[in-house]
Amino acid sequence: MAPDYSSPQEMLKQQIKNLYNQVKDLNCNNTTEILKTNAVVERLLTQYREHPSLLILQTRLAILNSQEQSARAFANRVWEVGGNIDISFEKMYLDDLMNLGLLEMALILIKPRFENITEGLKNFPLEMIKFAIMTGSVPLLNKIILNGNDNSVYKALSEFADVYQQNKYEEHFKNIQKIALDTFGKDMCAYDYNLYTNRGFTDLEIVIYFSNYNLELKRYHILLDGKITGYFLTSGAQRIHNLNFVMKNIKDHPKF
Repeated sequence: MAPDYSSPQEMLKQQIKNLYNQVKDLNCNNTTEILKTNAVVERLLTQYREHPSLLILQTRLAILNSQEQSARAFANRVWEVGGNIDISFEKMYLDDLMNLGLLEMALILIKPRFENITEGLKNFPLEMIKFAIMTGSVPLLNKIILNGNDNSVYKALSEFADVYQQNKYEEHFKNIQKIALDTFGKDMCAYDYNLYTNRGFTDLEIVIYFSNYNLELKRYHILLDGKITGYFLTSGAQRIHNLNFVMKNIKDHPKF
């Protein structure tokens, strides 16, 4: 039987689906559309105060609008409200928990995906890779690589992980990622990565995004690089230069 779009419940469902598509297509520079879409979501939330999908949209809109602290508040509210959500909203929410450095919450959501790896990689491949990189987990990367498709991304991840395994640097990778998140986890708007294979080996570039109004990006880079250098001096290990960090404003983020 076809859904009855004349019923209030189905009309709301369709409206939320349309809003999701709008939010997914928004660019961080399109402030006018971000504010316009946010106004629609806020109006709906006055009527459906604890609707998890609307709160997830509001979380993403706050990130797009460079309001990372508000985004954290909305993300926590989603967590408190709970409830069943469509898989597309779960993916958005999981991604934004990581964007905001809320890894303990992200772990609870993503753990079942790693336990059922085949199904997980079918529906959450990008989120699983991102979580493994953010936590610096070579074992999780290997699990993804072993069960993933034979494409360029998985090959690049395999080459990157091999370097840390062969040099027995798995713990160093984990500790470096922890240093980055401990330093910036409460301030960042988003977290992304790029893989480069044009130097004869695989480089992993971590991109951490901050508020448009944050003028400390150069200082942040110096601060983190100093901490990582200090870590290697203390550990007595030689630094491997196939992992680097870049700090950017959220307005420079490509479309989510």
